[in-house]
Amino acid sequence: MTGRGPGGRRKGQSKKDPALKVDSILAASFPNLGIAAKLKEYKLLKAWKECVGPNIAKRAAPTRLIGGTLYCAVSSSPWMTELNYQKREIIERLNRTLGESAVKEIILRVGEVVQAGPLAPPPLPSIKRELTGDEMEKIEEATKGIKDKKLQDILKRIMEKARGEESD
Repeated sequence: MTGRGPGGRRKGQSKKDPALKVDSILAASFPNLGIAAKLKEYKLLKAWKECVGPNIAKRAAPTRLIGGTLYCAVSSSPWMTELNYQKREIIERLNRTLGESAVKEIILRVGEVVQAGPLAPPPLPSIKRELTGDEMEKIEEATKGIKDKKLQDILKRIMEKARGEESD
């Protein structure tokens, strides 16, 4: 372990100083907050028009990404039929642009096609729920090493809010 002293501590960190860096707390918390999924969805919304072209983008728009399934609103049944034939190609272009296998399936539904602005993806509805005791314990554990009380409280509130809102 390069750069570490006795007992696996970083140089300059005393035995009694269990202070954690904010970036390590946030990095450890991100998977629990669902931020990665929302970021992936946002990237997809931004890349949609580029991947499908302006004609399709006028008639179809992604509404949400759940797991690897992309749900899209399509303006009419004939367009939905046309896009069903192009699903594989659209999936390939999206994944190539995003640099990962974000989309595995596309589900098309006739509905209102809302054009999202480049920095304003449509908000997802959320359901507020009470946190479990286990979730509260995890939040306490993740923030207990923060010495700055105000920062600790802010991070707790952020984590509580993120865990208490589940996407529809």
